[in-house]
Amino acid sequence: MLLLQNSVNARYQTIPYPWLVFDEKIKVNVVFIRDSTGTSDSILILFGGALSSGVQAGHLKMLQGYIDFFMDPSLAECFLQLKEELDKLIQKKLDNPSLDILKEGKYLMLAVQELVSGDLCEGRFVFGRQSKKSESTDNCRFTKDGTNPKSLLQTLLMRARHSPPKYKTKHLKTNEFRALVEFKGMQFVGKPKKNKQLAERDAAVEALVWLTHTSNSNQDEEGDSPSDVTDNMLKLLGKRRKSKRHSG
Repeated sequence: MLLLQNSVNARYQTIPYPWLVFDEKIKVNVVFIRDSTGTSDSILILFGGALSSGVQAGHLKMLQGYIDFFMDPSLAECFLQLKEELDKLIQKKLDNPSLDILKEGKYLMLAVQELVSGDLCEGRFVFGRQSKKSESTDNCRFTKDGTNPKSLLQTLLMRARHSPPKYKTKHLKTNEFRALVEFKGMQFVGKPKKNKQLAERDAAVEALVWLTHTSNSNQDEEGDSPSDVTDNMLKLLGKRRKSKRHSG
């Protein structure tokens, strides 16, 4: 789909939001959209479709899994509670149009405003998107000492007795390449790169970031735990981690 030429957003080469919502689709020779608005994860979660908890902690599903969000469990619970209260408030307004929604839901709206203002529109709750602050750290972690992230990803999957990952690469209009890596029903998208090889490596890094991610509260006191024994990797392996025993 493309933005219609007379759309306000069509003048921008890059829209600095992870999501683009629109009101209408028009088909000419291709499908165009208009009346579009860029939005953040937080806005979409709070004002989008039906939201429910996923299987693992911190996993939110929208529209029965059409869109997945992953975040800290406490933040996920906060989103669920706020959305439930927002839906009730909006329904009250629909039932009683004269209701002063700002007066009735003063503290709720303040909480929503506080939560939304902290979202830097990086799409950090979605696979394939990472905070700009952590980008260089993640790349260094999986490419230091000449490590090939594609080889590392394949090794981890093979050790977990899964099929090797599959890559799909798209040539962008900017003359750059963007790669997607898929395995076990999951897809991870990398950032645009100048050639296919770099694009695939970046997609592999995005997958490795998720696979080897452990929240600060769950990390061992020792910072040298191997990457394939972190929480998400263990879920993939389907095994329980044995607790460490220290002698003496």
